[in-house]
Amino acid sequence: MCRTYSKRLSALKPQLDANNVRMIGIGLEEIGVEQFVEGKFWDGELFIDTKKEAYQKLGFRRMNLFNVFPAVFSKKSREVSSEGRTDKVGGDFKGDGMQNGGSMIVSAGGKECLLFFKQENPGDHVPLEDVLKALKIEGGVPESGAEKTVTCNDDVCTRN
Repeated sequence: MCRTYSKRLSALKPQLDANNVRMIGIGLEEIGVEQFVEGKFWDGELFIDTKKEAYQKLGFRRMNLFNVFPAVFSKKSREVSSEGRTDKVGGDFKGDGMQNGGSMIVSAGGKECLLFFKQENPGDHVPLEDVLKALKIEGGVPESGAEKTVTCNDDVCTRN
């Protein structure tokens, strides 16, 4: 699911570049980094936090066996998974799939937090509209395909 959202967020890169905004991702392990880069799932800078210090300081939750299965099969998670299949993003289930993350936008110089979003479930991601709004960037989210066209109900996901 992080590949799907990273790819979606990367669609904002031209708008961010035009507004002098750096896009930095923090990964939690070395496993899969090569595939992540080769697959062009992230178009910004990438740092690896193997000790998960940033995750801990930001209070990003680590799931456990009791809450991971309901979260992975939630409506939102199924929509993101379906979107990933539609966009042929794929995944390998290697590494620490229990660690939730989030998104943070910090002002130039790090003086102010403009947006802070913490995942509760693997399918949770900050809407791209909220990213642009926090940065006061006009122009809207670029049309990128599956983001608004996959809908799941209790039994099935469909592409509109």
